[in-house]
Amino acid sequence: MKRVIGGLIVVHRYLGVAFCLIFLVWFASGIVMVFKRMPEYPQEERLARLPPLAAAAIRLTPAQAFEAAMLQSPPRRVLLTSYQDRPVYRFGFEFGSITVFADDGTWLESVTPDDAVAIAGRTFPEHRATARDVGSLNEPDQWTIGNRFNATGALHRVALGDEAGTDLYVAEANGEIVMKTDRSSRFWGYLGPVLHWFYFTPLRWDHAPLWNDLIVYGSLVGCILCVLGLVIGVSRFSITRRFMRGTSATPYVGWLRWHHYAGLLFGVITLTWTFSGLLTMTPWNLFPQAGPSREQVDAIGGDGVEMSRFQLLPAAAIAELQQRFPPKELELVQFMGTPFYAAYERAGVSGRPHQDAARYAPEDERPQRVFVSAGSGPPGIRDLFTRDELLTAARAAMVGYEPTEIAWLTEHDAYYYDRTGGRRLPALRVKFNDPEETWLYLDAAEGTIALAEVRGSRMERWLYQGLHSLDFPGLYTAAWAWYLVIVGLSLGGLALSLTSLVIGWRFLRGRGRPVAEPSSTAAA
Repeated sequence: MKRVIGGLIVVHRYLGVAFCLIFLVWFASGIVMVFKRMPEYPQEERLARLPPLAAAAIRLTPAQAFEAAMLQSPPRRVLLTSYQDRPVYRFGFEFGSITVFADDGTWLESVTPDDAVAIAGRTFPEHRATARDVGSLNEPDQWTIGNRFNATGALHRVALGDEAGTDLYVAEANGEIVMKTDRSSRFWGYLGPVLHWFYFTPLRWDHAPLWNDLIVYGSLVGCILCVLGLVIGVSRFSITRRFMRGTSATPYVGWLRWHHYAGLLFGVITLTWTFSGLLTMTPWNLFPQAGPSREQVDAIGGDGVEMSRFQLLPAAAIAELQQRFPPKELELVQFMGTPFYAAYERAGVSGRPHQDAARYAPEDERPQRVFVSAGSGPPGIRDLFTRDELLTAARAAMVGYEPTEIAWLTEHDAYYYDRTGGRRLPALRVKFNDPEETWLYLDAAEGTIALAEVRGSRMERWLYQGLHSLDFPGLYTAAWAWYLVIVGLSLGGLALSLTSLVIGWRFLRGRGRPVAEPSSTAAA
């Protein structure tokens, strides 16, 4: 056994030298990510900065705009929004979008750099005089790696010239602002997500398979390193040595002693975080992804938006909504074949910095969706879909299977919970008797499937979100407790990594050979 432990120590030592800096970066950047995320242009701010829809300027119905675009297949999404204060229909497809002006039926061909500067000036009028073009991107930079360039075309980067150093990215295809960064968000983005995920553009974009393998197999080796450390740490720890012989419970001295104690205290959480981090990459298709599937979405919303169903003129829907708020944008949606115009009601721009982690976003900062019936009847506003309507939709999404449990949720459960401010209540949870044991959660405010879980994805929820984000019931509902635990454990892991780094550095310099306290026999 001593020879086995000795062999494990050698393997652990060399793996530790190779991975000590990586673990240090993971823990340090993980602490940053508790509070800061990647730069973004959030939906709340985008909606707040849009001008109210000019109902008088909308001269085309959805069907007429669709005909003017000379499209054949129904679009996946349709928005009635604004482009430089002019109303436009934006028809979204898998390959991208087509924008048609709602006042004269002409197309938006493309957006030039000068147009992008004008869009930035209208959206941020306080910086209109200082906004300027600083170049266009045909490939992603550090902040647009996830952008679909085949759908948006080139991205024009516009600097607002403000004290914060804000840059906007405007899509050439439709004039949408798809990203907003500033000096602070770029700084924290590097220190947090970029370092944590190794999200460097040359690696992530130019060598995506290599990046995937580095994360997956690097995490796997990291798990082995943690397991070896725990086995060695437990085998070398002795309470009897401390109380029977009057010596330390660990045979090590100096930095190795602190590393031993830190490993005993924080080695398990380091292992679980490394393992759950591995699962973020969904390696080897171990678990099915949480849904909903395309087929389930289409069963409720239809396979494309049928323009002929929208008999109510958009101006009438806007007039109806203006009794409560001035709509900035209308989305054409269908619920079980019934057409609606949907708009988001919101007071204004959030006072919370857009890059802050939205784990506990205040309830009043979330936009609320309001529907106006768009069929041949009179317009009517509705805020929620009923339990029976949602149950009918759930059955349509799971044809051939029967519900085994139906629950109207007014509080979140262990799977449908408000971790990032996106899961609304009330919601309908329906469990089915299919082989995968599907659970559907339907949002009463959206009329959509907000979450679809199967047996495998529910297991992954605990192994990934549970272990990595500590999203355990009772903890994630208490903000102060969650922050205290997650930051405290991260600091412990950081301390463990720091001791590893010092030991590894001393070992590489030839001055850090493992030292143990001499036994009483050897001393004699």
